[in-house]
Amino acid sequence: MAELNVNIRMYRVGELGDCFLLSFKEGEKESNVLIDCGSFRNSKESVSRMKEIAGHIKSSLSASGTNLPLQVVVGTHQHNDHLSGFVHGKDIFKDITCNQVWLSWLDKPTDKQATDIANGQRKLAAKLQDVAIEMGKIAHMQDAEELQTIKDVLGFYAIDGPTDKKTPLVPQLGIDLLKKMGAVSYLEPGNSLDLPGLDRGSVRVHVLGPPRDNNHLFDITPGKGESYDSHIAAATAMAEGFFSALTNFTDGPPDEDEPFFPFDQHYEQKTSSSDFIKKQYEDKKHDWRKIDEAWLGQAELLALYLDSYTNNSSLVLAFEMVRSGKVLLFVGDAQTGNWLSWKDIKWRKNDTMLNDLLARTVLYKVGHHGSHNATLPEYLEKMTHPELVAMIPVDSSDPNIMRPKHGWKMPAINLYSRLKGLTEGKILRMDCNYGTDCGPAMTNATKKWGVLKDNVTVDPGGLFIDYTIKG
Repeated sequence: MAELNVNIRMYRVGELGDCFLLSFKEGEKESNVLIDCGSFRNSKESVSRMKEIAGHIKSSLSASGTNLPLQVVVGTHQHNDHLSGFVHGKDIFKDITCNQVWLSWLDKPTDKQATDIANGQRKLAAKLQDVAIEMGKIAHMQDAEELQTIKDVLGFYAIDGPTDKKTPLVPQLGIDLLKKMGAVSYLEPGNSLDLPGLDRGSVRVHVLGPPRDNNHLFDITPGKGESYDSHIAAATAMAEGFFSALTNFTDGPPDEDEPFFPFDQHYEQKTSSSDFIKKQYEDKKHDWRKIDEAWLGQAELLALYLDSYTNNSSLVLAFEMVRSGKVLLFVGDAQTGNWLSWKDIKWRKNDTMLNDLLARTVLYKVGHHGSHNATLPEYLEKMTHPELVAMIPVDSSDPNIMRPKHGWKMPAINLYSRLKGLTEGKILRMDCNYGTDCGPAMTNATKKWGVLKDNVTVDPGGLFIDYTIKG
């Protein structure tokens, strides 16, 4: 019986983004799986890079002289940094044969629960866009950190400014294009599938998330027992109220609901109209007591809620190499509730158990570029296989990470430290920005990698990192 090997290619997007090409080979048979293809921005440079990656995927599939198909293309969730490449490289992808497309149940157009959630998600995104536009009109809010956060979150949906609300967002366009590439399967937690292209039973793919249960689906904070009753509808209502308040800063007519508030514009007093207020309120020593901008934090929280929920809706797949028992875990950007839901899955085959899959995991694609709330410590600690390698699609030169104030903490310090401990330094980063205690080329980490070091290849042109798992 031929040996089964898999090569995991992590494309170096050049900013925050995910694009992984998995090539399983067993004798003469080969199965290629593409998981996501996207980058955070849609700049000229970003589009060019994604086209380059799409072109390389195409050439890789024809390198042997035969045009191999993508047996499966996976879209984990609707964020720009996971799907934009399918949009920017659509003319390239249309020339690639694809047999199957795997999406989550949340992308199924005939699923009422999924449709209701998607509609609410789009309404909240649109309302936050209105909020951002309105805040941008007000001079003292234009540089507010809260506005920058909203813009950052909207960037995941490729919203950079005013747009026609009827126009699909880039991630939705990506999903629409994926649906045209091959036969679509909408996966549910508890599904187990044979990987097409190989002998039946060679590689089993187990679906862990996203959960069906709303309490898990909307649980986006790293704490036990938390759930959200109000979900997206309440968040949208709050955003509408926030937008209404913002409009009262402009010269236009006040919102129609303004008179129903206890202190409407009729009672407004300018600080310049009172010597006492001017003297006391504008005294520098009283700045710490002011709450003028505190209310802006509400919009920031709503934006982060939308971002975290979308991450939590990630399709999570565990690829099991059956004969060796080795497992590759790809979690998308799944957050707390998604992870917590895995223990409640009722598997159709009783021999598929969560703790067993985690213990046999030899490749963990770290969620959400290594952010603190996209890896559940309880489950990470169960990844105890001596060959465990962590792949982190993070680029420390990304402007959101490099920002002097409030830069995104990716990878999170404590998580990164624990990953180094559990893997014994066997970490592969998209940016190859390693310390002296991890990374295959670092002197202090060489002994820890052992023979696995020979399974790592870094493209001299800087386009990708390859890691091969044998067995």
